[in-house]
Amino acid sequence: MFKKNFLTSFVSFLVILGIVVGASITHVELAFAAALTTLSDTQSSVKVSNLSDHTIQFVTPSGISATQSVSITFPVGWNLGGLGATSTDFATSTSASCSGFSDALLINGAASGLNWGVATTSQSITITSGTAVVPANRCVQIRLGSNAIFQASGTSQITNPSSATSSILTLAAGADSGQITVNIITDDTVAMTGTVNQSLSFVISTSTIYFGTLGSAGVKFASSTNPLGDTTSTIAHTLAVGTNAPSGFTLSVRGQTLTSLQNASNTIDAIGVSAASSTAGTEQFGFRATESGGTNVTVSPPYSFSTSYGYSATATTSATLAVGTGSTPVSTLSLRYVTNIAAITEAGTYAANLIYVATANF
Repeated sequence: MFKKNFLTSFVSFLVILGIVVGASITHVELAFAAALTTLSDTQSSVKVSNLSDHTIQFVTPSGISATQSVSITFPVGWNLGGLGATSTDFATSTSASCSGFSDALLINGAASGLNWGVATTSQSITITSGTAVVPANRCVQIRLGSNAIFQASGTSQITNPSSATSSILTLAAGADSGQITVNIITDDTVAMTGTVNQSLSFVISTSTIYFGTLGSAGVKFASSTNPLGDTTSTIAHTLAVGTNAPSGFTLSVRGQTLTSLQNASNTIDAIGVSAASSTAGTEQFGFRATESGGTNVTVSPPYSFSTSYGYSATATTSATLAVGTGSTPVSTLSLRYVTNIAAITEAGTYAANLIYVATANF
């Protein structure tokens, strides 16, 4: 009887010991698993049925050992398309701070050395290490879609569910695990419009200028302040143009040359389309212009030369004075007019009315 009781007690002891040891071993194994932290999934679109890129980040407390994997599982309703190594980036940071990432090399299929293997099913993607490791408490970043650009430009994206829903992505990284909640909505776009009104400003500084009395022995320049005209080159007036027209503006001039008020057949020859220097004793009428303040504004020949003059318009034909190729703040053109006569230029009072037109090219 004693022996039987002893054996019974001994067996019970062994059973209890086994349970205690088993529980201890189980406890030790569970101690290596932990919950992923700092989880996020930033999508390029959260609209139903839209293609979307995903940037997934998390911190793994336990790290990832050689041959272990990272897996991301999407619920039914998501379409992972043709995700593979080309459309996947896997990177780790040097700390739990999700910044300063260093990308790993990925290949389709089984891992090989430092090359992580990428495998997909209809609802999950798994990235498996060969010999590479991720130390504990490191931030991991996984980019899925066209935002995966480390090894190549991603060509596949994930299609969102076809109806508005809240979904939970399930993640596993080595022994650690976690979840990310994402929300798909009917429309993620706010459409807005705004109108910028067209603008064009055009100002001529003065409408009257003077040459005074002309003589074949000396050149005369027009003046807006001296009725006698000037004997040295001076700015007679300015034209100021400003516009927000995308294609800029065109400034033109039209009008006949200086013409006798007593006999319209008597005129002072316009210099024409070819610029020329002022020459006393030769009939000449023309002007030149300089520009300031504008953006991409060009004075057109024959008015663009620094010491020569021209005039190619007529009473019925316009000539281009300046061109702006885009929107511009106020562009100021300063005009200098010159007139010379010959000894046989017919007597009379000569006048000209030049019409300047600024046209915006919207």
